[in-house]
Amino acid sequence: MSRTISEISLSIKEDFVTNETIQDMYGLTPGKTFEEQFSVVSIEAILIYVFASAVWLHEKLWDKFRQEIEELIDSSYVTSLSWYYAKALEFQNGDALAFDEKTYSFRYPEVNENKRIVKNVAVRQVTDDSVTKLKIYFSDKDKQPLSGDTRTSFETYMKQIGAAGTHYLFVSEAPDQLRVHMHIYYDPLVLDSTGTRLSGGGKPVEESIENYLNSLEYGGVFYASKLIDMIQGTEGVKDVTLDGTTWQDTLENRRKIDADSGAFVYVKNEEDIIYAID
Repeated sequence: MSRTISEISLSIKEDFVTNETIQDMYGLTPGKTFEEQFSVVSIEAILIYVFASAVWLHEKLWDKFRQEIEELIDSSYVTSLSWYYAKALEFQNGDALAFDEKTYSFRYPEVNENKRIVKNVAVRQVTDDSVTKLKIYFSDKDKQPLSGDTRTSFETYMKQIGAAGTHYLFVSEAPDQLRVHMHIYYDPLVLDSTGTRLSGGGKPVEESIENYLNSLEYGGVFYASKLIDMIQGTEGVKDVTLDGTTWQDTLENRRKIDADSGAFVYVKNEEDIIYAID
């Protein structure tokens, strides 16, 4: 990780004032810092800053280069989770694969972005019935499931391009329905007793819940604490208590939820949120 310009400058200055040859040349006092013996506008200070800036830029470039190489390795490593993720997004509905004898792998002869209907993917390695399997969540651009022949085609494609002997679990389902139960202590200067904005309309708390669920990475996890943090930052909200969530038709006080489908959809119910003045 690259150092800051200040860190580089400090290192150079420390080496500068502790160098015996430079001490004799400048008549420096051992034990004193650079700043105690040179002005901030001295030619030495200016040259050190210019050199430190150049070193900083050089280190930043190497950081960027290393990051790009690591990302390239991760995405290119055949049958890694990143590789399966990228390949799932490359599925072209209705196109046959061709075997490439140079790489000993299957690929599409032509790339057609219009046929790439899988837009959301998550890949996990899990243990199911004492067998290690690759669990692949997938859906269209609206996080809706693929079904019928389209789903069969996608699953056949993944098995054909993947490593021989791999066991799969495919998941393509409608987003998990989630209800949120809470008490909101609101500012009556901003919201009314139903949580509606006094100026402009709309319900900020419900909007924040939807925004949080939509912001979750596909295949990600719902955390109650993070939802509370978002609600507490919502306009007109002074305090909040989360009373529980209804998921899979069961109301519980859950800390986290792993969506069966890989995504969530917020189900609004006026009875779920109680507004009160603090």
